[in-house]
Amino acid sequence: MNVLMVDDHVMFLQGIKNLLSVLVPELRVETAGDIAHAAQLVQATDFDLVLLDWHLNATDGAESIRLLRETGCTARVVVLSGETSAALIRQSVELGAAGFIPKMYSSEMMVAALRHVLAGRIFLPSETSQAHWEEVAPAVDPRVAGLTARQMDVYRAAARGLPNKLIARQLNIAESTVKAHLTAVYGALGVRNRTEAAYQASREGLRID
Repeated sequence: MNVLMVDDHVMFLQGIKNLLSVLVPELRVETAGDIAHAAQLVQATDFDLVLLDWHLNATDGAESIRLLRETGCTARVVVLSGETSAALIRQSVELGAAGFIPKMYSSEMMVAALRHVLAGRIFLPSETSQAHWEEVAPAVDPRVAGLTARQMDVYRAAARGLPNKLIARQLNIAESTVKAHLTAVYGALGVRNRTEAAYQASREGLRID
């Protein structure tokens, strides 16, 4: 698995890199201190996961995610931030982030969150401040089990934050077909949009890799 970490705080960047090297020694980890360098790296390498600091010196998370997607990056993007307001968490998901990990977490909580992400699932904290978090094995939702294989492919891609155009290109289907599958997925799950679908995926522990 190829992982890219983008953060302009060198100490935090090195700390997360050390954690990842302990969790999964075979990971290939690249680092970037700004989004311009990150964009260059994603053009040269197919990354599976991007851990992105929301507050970079030259840009914010919204612009960073947009730039990464414009380069054709299809990796899961997980936001890391010292700010943990409900509004920011929701904005991250709306912009296509496949997860959100607060920087304020203790080392144990950070490891647990990273394990969750590395297992291919979405990690989202509660929408209000939380003192602790522990992983709970999800129950299988029959609504998910009832989706077709192609609908699940589209659901996973949308949960990873990919726009419809990239989903269509990745799955070699028409963009109109992507929209039709998403409509069916939202109907089956009882949600209205991909933001609610991402929260659903987080609650159910859906693998999106």
